[in-house]
Amino acid sequence: MASHGLSVRDLIRLTTRKRTEILEAIDTIEENFFSQEHGIELKNVAGRYVFFTKAIYSENVSKLRRKSVTDLTRSQMEVLAIIARNQSITMKGISEFRGTVPSGQVKELLSMRMIRRRRDKDKKGHPFMYFTTDEFLKALGISDISSLPKGELVFENTEIPSNVRRSAEKES
Repeated sequence: MASHGLSVRDLIRLTTRKRTEILEAIDTIEENFFSQEHGIELKNVAGRYVFFTKAIYSENVSKLRRKSVTDLTRSQMEVLAIIARNQSITMKGISEFRGTVPSGQVKELLSMRMIRRRRDKDKKGHPFMYFTTDEFLKALGISDISSLPKGELVFENTEIPSNVRRSAEKES
């Protein structure tokens, strides 16, 4: 549950409990881990319940991790925001939006699993279409793409240190 999360359906199948019992248990766990004495919290991300490091501990924990969303450059954040707002979008579409070809940024976002791509066989030349992933949802701490605010993107994830969050908000 800590790394990939479990859906309510998974929990029902694993425990043979009723949906209402599972949801009550989830509520209890969320309440118990909400207190200051715990360094983690339970969140619903993309329909799966996952444990996250609390924001106040995120900088220390991020020092232990390999490359993550905290390492995004301004240009990578811009490309990620364009993809999040306009998915599915082609490289040409991203380039038209930004005014430059973001191939390096896209390659890095793919390696970080923030985005994925798929060929569109219905379009001429079968271009790659780019989409955000569950890793992107995890990084923002949201359950689905429709949870993004309608205005500017606001980074609220516990995994993003406050200094990165502030710089991202200033740049958007």
